[in-house]
Amino acid sequence: MLSEYVHLLEMNWSPYIIVFLTASTKFLLSPFLSINGFGLSIYETFITVSLGGIFGATVFYFLGNSFVSFSQRKRTNRLNKLKASGKSLPKVMTSTNKIIVKTKHLFGIWGLAFLTATILSIPIGSIICAKFYRHKNTTLFIIYLLILTNSLILSFVAHSFPSYGN
Repeated sequence: MLSEYVHLLEMNWSPYIIVFLTASTKFLLSPFLSINGFGLSIYETFITVSLGGIFGATVFYFLGNSFVSFSQRKRTNRLNKLKASGKSLPKVMTSTNKIIVKTKHLFGIWGLAFLTATILSIPIGSIICAKFYRHKNTTLFIIYLLILTNSLILSFVAHSFPSYGN
């Protein structure tokens, strides 16, 4: 029993930490790094990538939620000062905002959560989900579910590619 714990202490944790941190920021690349770069098994990859993605989504969702609340308060104060001085209010809809709103209307929470775990990075997708869906109780769980699903799919896809480093 003790030898199992000693084995865990002697283990090289750096590949797991690197894959975990990569999954918490750029999720799409981490299974390929794990399997084809470090030679981890498909199970180790799935677990490490899933935990990293869930960790990153949680951190950036709550940081994004705080950032959105802070920026809304700051914007409200600025607009109130402009109204009080009699100046015209600035237009807020930029081209980036239009793309984000169109994506929100086209895909909804499920689409944004899917894009968070694939095309978008975890930080950007989590912040966008926090901005639009922070009042829904299920938002974070939908993100988690799609991270787990995409982690499983991407682990199998990465496993099917030839490994050049090992």
